[in-house]
Amino acid sequence: MKRVCNAMARFGIDFVAIVVAFMISFLLRLDFSFDWQWFLRALICLPFVALCEFLGLYLFGATRAAWRFISISDVWRILLALSVAQIPLVAMRLIVGSYMDDVETAQWFLIPVGVLFINWVLVVALCVGVRVLRRMIFEKANRLSFQAIGARAILIGSGSDAKQIAESLRNDAQSPFDLVGIMSESPEDAGRVIAGVPVLGNMEKMSQIVDKYEIEQAIIVESDNTAESLRGILDACAEASIKTKIIPRMNALISGKVDIAQMREISVEDLLHRDPISLDKDEISRFLHGRRILVTGAGGSIGSELCRQVLAFEPTELVLLERCELFLYAIEREMREKAKSTKIIARLVDICDESRLDEVFVESRPEVVFHAAAYKHVPLLEFNPGEAIRNNVEGTAAVADCALRRDVAAFVMISTDKAVNPTSVMGTSKRIAELYIQGMSGKGKTRFCAVRFGNVLGSTGSVLPLFRQQIRQGGPLTVTHADMVRYFMTIPEASQLVMQAAAMAQNGEIFVLDMGKPVKIVDLARDLIRLSGKTERDIPIVFSGVRPGEKLFEEIGFNEECMDRTRHPKIYVGKIHHVDLEQLKSDIADLSKLRDSQDNARVREAMHKIVPEMLAPEPIGSTEITPSIEMTPLTIVAPAEE
Repeated sequence: MKRVCNAMARFGIDFVAIVVAFMISFLLRLDFSFDWQWFLRALICLPFVALCEFLGLYLFGATRAAWRFISISDVWRILLALSVAQIPLVAMRLIVGSYMDDVETAQWFLIPVGVLFINWVLVVALCVGVRVLRRMIFEKANRLSFQAIGARAILIGSGSDAKQIAESLRNDAQSPFDLVGIMSESPEDAGRVIAGVPVLGNMEKMSQIVDKYEIEQAIIVESDNTAESLRGILDACAEASIKTKIIPRMNALISGKVDIAQMREISVEDLLHRDPISLDKDEISRFLHGRRILVTGAGGSIGSELCRQVLAFEPTELVLLERCELFLYAIEREMREKAKSTKIIARLVDICDESRLDEVFVESRPEVVFHAAAYKHVPLLEFNPGEAIRNNVEGTAAVADCALRRDVAAFVMISTDKAVNPTSVMGTSKRIAELYIQGMSGKGKTRFCAVRFGNVLGSTGSVLPLFRQQIRQGGPLTVTHADMVRYFMTIPEASQLVMQAAAMAQNGEIFVLDMGKPVKIVDLARDLIRLSGKTERDIPIVFSGVRPGEKLFEEIGFNEECMDRTRHPKIYVGKIHHVDLEQLKSDIADLSKLRDSQDNARVREAMHKIVPEMLAPEPIGSTEITPSIEMTPLTIVAPAEE
């Protein structure tokens, strides 16, 4: 009922605006000298004029738009509607003018040309004006309502994005913020008022502005900032003791209205030293859609995200292999809730149990296998090398053998940059698994490949969850070495790379994602302290020393692998020399004999026989800061011209 009443009120106001505009246009044409004859002529013509103009507004949708949200597009719609409505009025003027001399009564239907022009200007002005007035009243009422309860906030940004976001924040009745001003680095914005919000200054004046206006919250426009500038903003906000949030750019630009629910905390991913990498989803979709997919280690951080992304491409079946009952239950439940037409199959399986594996492969007949099951914690595996051999080497061999026997179309193994010139048992075990996969290439119908990851932010056992826990406990943050650096990628990037590799693989390749420059772990720790709104005075960083098996820096490719560019600009591929699979199996069998021994030195010796490039680990507990670290470059070979 209220909606009908509001619509009738809008129709009535438009009708009054049309009538007032037409009558005033006659008065203006006559220089406000009243004449009964002209007044009667206006009354006679008024119904036709009102019908044409109101019908124009209705047909162009101008009567249905919400007045309190009028925009430039709405103004153009009104202008177009009323301009088109003048066509029949001009036509009537021409027709009546041609019969004036023959029909005496025709003069009563004659509208002067000057009246038509003045009427068009006035009716546009009045119809737009009443809507703008409604919006101004609405915005004023909203500002008064949430200024009293909203947190006092500043917007950090410039340009059209900042303007649009400022308008949305000030006009949103649900906004928890009272937008006090804008911080902009653009010289053109100095002293300006953007969407009714004053530009208070640049980041150099942050502390003064926060104190002066009692600011509690900073809202950052995502599109205006690089990772480096975000660090500067976080430093300034931490020093001023105010909270920070970020608004995704596309949310503001596409919808035209900021959804407060889309506003989020700044994440460490925003502070990577590179832009996020997106891959060819069309190619991935063509490869995965409608196929039977099997994921080992489906309950782990990488495996579970891989399942989520695979599911989005609607495979026929998604088989979840996991040996941890709790993890399997969680991912199965999530997949069943999200699955539309995909059949979800959950199987509790240890990948080292080859007979059980074979049962699952016979039952589900997978076409693509993503092998994510592995042990990956470097220091733990230094003291438990037998488990690294059993799970990472023998388990991988068992899954690969099953895939070959059952004619799986594609097999993708997830590896690590720690497999390059490894110093740890974990890295060496993954390198042996890589060699096994390459040795399997060309042995049957299955296409084998491996994908080499850097450190995956937020994955189980990674440094990020540890740092966050230490921050929650009030610190300190423990960093092993001041010069320790790592390549980082996000969990979605890692999962997409695996799927892209499956679609691109021919046989035996090792795929590597271009992850930009390596990041110092100590810099990552400092970023997380900033994100928590603290400084290093609040949460100190201490150096605990290099742990068993750790390297100061990681590499992503062997020089002799001759990493080539692929058709995707951010993915490289390498293929080393032929691997003698039978000799490798014999060496693995010898290694397996030492699996249950406690002689770690003999285990490392046997591993070194298989992987001659295995290096001695860094001295345990070393915290001495070295002057510089020379990174082993990734050898890129330009592709041959076609």
